[in-house]
Amino acid sequence: MNNNLNNLNKPLSISDRIRTIREFRGFKQISVANDMQISQQAYSFLERKAGNVKMDTLKKFCNVMKVDLPFLLATDIPVTKENMETFDRLNYSSVFNDFKLLKAKAEAYESLLQKKNAIDNLTM
Repeated sequence: MNNNLNNLNKPLSISDRIRTIREFRGFKQISVANDMQISQQAYSFLERKAGNVKMDTLKKFCNVMKVDLPFLLATDIPVTKENMETFDRLNYSSVFNDFKLLKAKAEAYESLLQKKNAIDNLTM
């Protein structure tokens, strides 16, 4: 395992987090690169210097590694076995999707209430 898993004193950069998560999952660079549909050289650069990376590329990495983007970007949360397991269980993507669905239902309900009120006002 990478020493970064044991180094809890200092936050990891995004590129270090990418490498550490890949190593934690037990993947080789070439395998992740292929799954992300990028070259191994491009992936290697991502692990060395992810300072100016596109959000789409980070999302691809998260999809391949089965981690949520908020966890990847949370540089103040160490990448440890315990945190990886905790964040796996939390599944923030699911929470975000549930929130969007609930918001859409609330908006539809509001719209129905407005229509009902308009009809009620016409019949008075």
